[in-house]
Amino acid sequence: MNKIAKVILACSILVALALPALAHHSAAAFDTQQEVKVIGSVTEYKFRNPHVYMTLQLKKADGSTVVMEVEAGAASVLNPLGFTRDSVAVGDVVTVVGNPARSNPDKLMLGKDLYKRDGTYYPLNIASRSIYAARDEKATSIAGTW
Repeated sequence: MNKIAKVILACSILVALALPALAHHSAAAFDTQQEVKVIGSVTEYKFRNPHVYMTLQLKKADGSTVVMEVEAGAASVLNPLGFTRDSVAVGDVVTVVGNPARSNPDKLMLGKDLYKRDGTYYPLNIASRSIYAARDEKATSIAGTW
């Protein structure tokens, strides 16, 4: 096998190995064209990598309750943005804005923004509008505003 063929083979293998990671980090499971807002009580909260998760109990208009799972960004990404292990606790009533799941929109959402009753705001992932809006920054190239 000549040198060029080996390089092409190596690159092909690397791309093939990267595809599962791209699929995992994709928001394809969520309808990013739709945005919903829910208000509920936190019944479970897991601040860990690869994603922060919380379960909310929502009260419907008829008085019944429904459970909503909220997937957020990685703890290692949210922590520097101000959302820490202590930002939310079981029992807190919060408002979450995000994108509903395509397969089960009434049970799962990708959280973007979280508001506590006292007015405290936290971004829940890098798609949060506040990350750029607060600083009025815009990406001008692939380098972005990292």
